[in-house]
Amino acid sequence: MISENNINKIRNLFVSKKYSEVLKLCEKLITENPAEPILYNFAGVSCQALKDFKNSIIFLQKATELDSKNISYLNNLANSYTTIRNYEDAEKVYNKALSINNQNTVILNNFASFQKRVSNYSKAIKLYEKLITLENKPYILNELADCYQIIGDFEKSKKILDKNISTNPEFIKSHYIKSFSTNYSIDLEHLNKMIELNKTTKMSVQDKILINYALGKAYEDNKDYENAFNFFNKANKYQNEISNFSIEITKELFEKIKIFFKKNGINKIKNKFNSTKMIFICGLPRSGTTLVSQILTSHSKIENVGEISLIRKIIEEYFYENDSLSFDKINYELNLNTNKLNDLFFNDVNFFLQNIKYKYVIDKTPTNYIWMGFLKILFPNSYIIYCKRNYKDNYLSLFKNNLLHTQNSGWACNPEYLLDYIKMTDDLIAFWKSINEKMFYEVNYENLIQNSEDEIRNLLSYCKLNWDENCLNFHKNKKTNITTLSVHQARQPIYKSSLNSYNNYSKYLNKYFNKL
Repeated sequence: MISENNINKIRNLFVSKKYSEVLKLCEKLITENPAEPILYNFAGVSCQALKDFKNSIIFLQKATELDSKNISYLNNLANSYTTIRNYEDAEKVYNKALSINNQNTVILNNFASFQKRVSNYSKAIKLYEKLITLENKPYILNELADCYQIIGDFEKSKKILDKNISTNPEFIKSHYIKSFSTNYSIDLEHLNKMIELNKTTKMSVQDKILINYALGKAYEDNKDYENAFNFFNKANKYQNEISNFSIEITKELFEKIKIFFKKNGINKIKNKFNSTKMIFICGLPRSGTTLVSQILTSHSKIENVGEISLIRKIIEEYFYENDSLSFDKINYELNLNTNKLNDLFFNDVNFFLQNIKYKYVIDKTPTNYIWMGFLKILFPNSYIIYCKRNYKDNYLSLFKNNLLHTQNSGWACNPEYLLDYIKMTDDLIAFWKSINEKMFYEVNYENLIQNSEDEIRNLLSYCKLNWDENCLNFHKNKKTNITTLSVHQARQPIYKSSLNSYNNYSKYLNKYFNKL
């Protein structure tokens, strides 16, 4: 029997974030007390904190074997499975926990978040709705509203947000989410509420970011571009305070990629044939990737897995060493384990889609343009579509939208980094063209807007697909969920108001543009 003194010692070390010491002590005590589940649990969550998920799962599996009805242990195990993308086992563990106690709010909340992560929004909605009956907290209502917004039910989303705002007016995220679907040239009442909140409410940096983006959008709706710019600028300044983005690390990554492919090219590595053809839609955020994705997903033979960032995760797991791209690891994995990497990707895709029913599947992770060469090696029968937009309009759209939640997008909230990053991206794309002119198909956003049918026909032809009239009526497409900032725009017919939008802000932004 383990003493209370030892348990308290472990707890104190854990609270102090001394995870290596917790692990060492637990391992010592396990030899003396091999049937104590709490020791395996503490060892498991310490391994989580140390990012050793393999051992975390081993410890937590043992904890749940010894105490199979402990909800906390099951929750910790599910978290570890989720982190390593073993979604199938994670879902089994969550379901087991709910079979023990279907009223447990921690499990309901984490399982709902899990369902959002794997793009199963109908299940997420059911879980959040049940959670609300047990724990009616503002963040839960927000998550529910977000789910309805993603699936295109804006009316339900608005009702939930309005309810949340009326009962929790200082919960800033509700105002921010509502701003996406609100026309402030009509709804001055909500604008005035946000102005007052901004004056009187003590906020965290995160909330300051959200309220300033929302106010910027509101003033833009009213064509007050000076105030709009000032609020967008404030939001970016607050973003910079919490961003740890390094332009130098990104430059190093891009240069390493170029060095590797200059030396090796796009070698044809034998890997097993997969009948599912991938369409990778990429480009700078706000360059039209969501629009292109929505158009193509309207086709009868195409499904969309969304922005799952699987390629980056696989590359970081297998091609990196000490947080940096390793040529030795790349060569080793590509020569020996190409099939394994291919399988890892398609296993995840299959789970996200709950079984692939379509011949073509879209991965719309914008930053996949960084990994184009690897995509062609790992998925030789894939199609890569790169979206290119007028750099000034693209810059403005990045400047006035919250992208810090997006992986490695800290550059988007710094006016100087933003320009550097656009230039670095252009250079990388030019490099990919020099390696292989046919590596990807480039979609010009402006041309897509002005000559929609012609460009859509060209897109389908590139993917070797027949014409489908539904692609012209993409805004009616109910097949796909939209999780990006373009959630409202992509459910409307094509409009031209986004073209040359930088003109409204040229007097404020030219000082940056002139440096290019």
